[in-house]
Amino acid sequence: MDFIERGGLLINEAFLEVLEKARLDSFEALMQRKEGTVFKEKKARSVVRFELESSSGMKAFFLKRHFDPEADRAGRGLGRFLRKKRPEDGRNEWERMIELADAGFQTMIPVAYGETNKGSLTVTEEIYDSVRVEDHIPSLAGLGDDAILEKRDIIVRVARLAARFHEMGFNHQDFYLGHIFIRPTTGELFLVDLQRVQRRSPALERWIVKDLAQFVFSAISIDNFSASDLVRFGYAYLGKDKFSAADKKLIRKIMAKAERISRHTVKLLKRRAMAQK
Repeated sequence: MDFIERGGLLINEAFLEVLEKARLDSFEALMQRKEGTVFKEKKARSVVRFELESSSGMKAFFLKRHFDPEADRAGRGLGRFLRKKRPEDGRNEWERMIELADAGFQTMIPVAYGETNKGSLTVTEEIYDSVRVEDHIPSLAGLGDDAILEKRDIIVRVARLAARFHEMGFNHQDFYLGHIFIRPTTGELFLVDLQRVQRRSPALERWIVKDLAQFVFSAISIDNFSASDLVRFGYAYLGKDKFSAADKKLIRKIMAKAERISRHTVKLLKRRAMAQK
């Protein structure tokens, strides 16, 4: 991928023409854009899907904007220095997209990135004809032996993806099945929502445990994912057909963390329900 600077943005050259044609080849134009389908709208972040015409037909994009609500108030100098730095921003996701693609992982295609003292944004191309793994696995229930084999194959390949991801020093911090997409026609797997991804050498066990606990929590929360599927994932992740004493110790840590995530999620949902009353 080649990138050029334009209007306060770093733009993937393959998408320059389509952004120019829509007059979206500047940071301000994208930051102020109103059109599109809103997927998320919070004080500090919004996600909008929009479509643009290109020479090869319509293309769909996701615009993720990170706002700094304290920028104007904090101003410059000591006040700005003392502001709490948020761990999630456009720059980290942009850099991780490129880094993961270079490492051979399938992920979002980076289109544009920009940043000022008031916020940041990323534009990515839609992963066409894909669905969340957390939605695809339940859809295979009751469809016969071929669907069972497909489900098992997906679980093994997700496990191997996770193993390679961790072996290369990455950790996701949001490693739920909703953040892994699959293109059913080809079986391709894509990692998404990378704003919290980190890389260390070597990878630390606590972060691996957190990722795998998030996977376990999301897996056991969906239909058509059994205890034997969880064991199948563990064997594939470790590259074994039998767990050692050390493996079992690690698994106990993962399951304990998954239980803590479950308790926290229940409390969070209760607080949200109370807030809506």
